[in-house]
Amino acid sequence: MSKSAIVKKVNIAAPIEDVWTALTRPKAIGGWMRDDAVKVNLKIGGRYKLFGGETTGQFTRIEKPTRLEYTWRQSSWQKDWPDSNVSWELKATKHGTQVRLRHSHFPNPDERAGHDEGWDVYWLSPMKRWLESSL
Repeated sequence: MSKSAIVKKVNIAAPIEDVWTALTRPKAIGGWMRDDAVKVNLKIGGRYKLFGGETTGQFTRIEKPTRLEYTWRQSSWQKDWPDSNVSWELKATKHGTQVRLRHSHFPNPDERAGHDEGWDVYWLSPMKRWLESSL
């Protein structure tokens, strides 16, 4: 298992409530992800499906609007690989919201490397663009 976590920070010029919504509401996630099949059951133990079901997991911590944690699993992963963990910390700032993402416990270095770029390309950049363009 790859022990080194991915940590990313981004400032988004949008209120913390809007960023929380972009991370937790299926319609909002589908808006910036361009995926109308997003499923989210936002409760501890509730499950989610993203990217057409390619990514799935379960919510482990929900503290609206500042903390969100869940397990993360790719459909391509081998059955004996454990789920990885995703943690979001949101902090209101003078100019919007500071977002800190931490993704840890990858099954191997290749998965970690692929997700490092993937978070920027498929998640953080499109979400930031979508939130800032809707102001």
